[in-house]
Amino acid sequence: MEYSFCEQIDRHLCFNRDYISPCTVGNNTKGQIIPVIKEHYNGELIDWYQYLWERKEIKEKAEKGELPETCQNCQFLSCKEWNDINTRWEFQYIQFSHWLNCNSNCIYCGNHRTVNKKSTDDTYDSLPVLKDLIARGYVTENTEFDFAGGEPTMYYRFEEMLNILNNIDIKSVLVHTNAILYSKAIAEGIKRGKVSLCISVDAGKKSTHEKIKGVKSYNKVWKNIKKYASYNNPSTSNFINLKYVLVPGENDTEEEIELWMQQSKKYANMLILNADNNIFINPINPEKKDIIINKLYRLSEFFIKKSKEYHMNYRIEYNLQTVYITLNKQVPENKK
Repeated sequence: MEYSFCEQIDRHLCFNRDYISPCTVGNNTKGQIIPVIKEHYNGELIDWYQYLWERKEIKEKAEKGELPETCQNCQFLSCKEWNDINTRWEFQYIQFSHWLNCNSNCIYCGNHRTVNKKSTDDTYDSLPVLKDLIARGYVTENTEFDFAGGEPTMYYRFEEMLNILNNIDIKSVLVHTNAILYSKAIAEGIKRGKVSLCISVDAGKKSTHEKIKGVKSYNKVWKNIKKYASYNNPSTSNFINLKYVLVPGENDTEEEIELWMQQSKKYANMLILNADNNIFINPINPEKKDIIINKLYRLSEFFIKKSKEYHMNYRIEYNLQTVYITLNKQVPENKK
């Protein structure tokens, strides 16, 4: 039987600042709220068996058309047969995103006020829960890991956690980083074909990069990108993904995007384009928003055209997918 559901509801696990959720999407759901599965979380161990049974009950309700309110209207819902879900007691995707501190100050980031905080006790210790998930068999060869934040390389447990993952049989690890700090654990993971990177450079020119990032790190970032790329093995499935987040009035020109692409194609396996989340969350004058939406569409089409010219893999991320949906345009297929 076909019904609306989402694999994120069922087998995804995201550790946030003080709660756990099954996904990181909220701007397209009813009330623009991210579904929360555990509030007031502070790193304590969890009865995962009980948790997975609760996920099973959510799936059974979904079969009857009863989705959680926070998931209604989400673009990632899919109507199909979901017989392959709940066949194994495992997690498909685990994200650690509870570390908000950062060494850059991106103007599109909601956490920018925590810039340059370096205290090691600013968040909970997620190493015990990682070890617990592994020991209980909920992490398997099919599990994907994701480190976000904040800046993951600043998290005091990051190197230790990544080294553990480098040495067990899992599908992959994705690290979202600004590449200001160089990580030996990342380099080792790239060498082993296990770690992929997503690095948001967000600019083609040094002056624009400093304006978007709020720090002078342009040369250091490209130096580290080049170094990471030197360890990349084409025979493996890991990637160096270089990303550009469009911010209206700051970096939203074809010239800036093309300069970024010309530099990025030297090192990247994939180019990624997205747009500032604030466009969709904060109230904007409807007329102004229409202008922004149409410009984002034109820039997305330009990005796709140039990616094809450069023979690059590319991806349009969810905020720009929303642009296509808003304009009743077909969402472009990503080239991988």
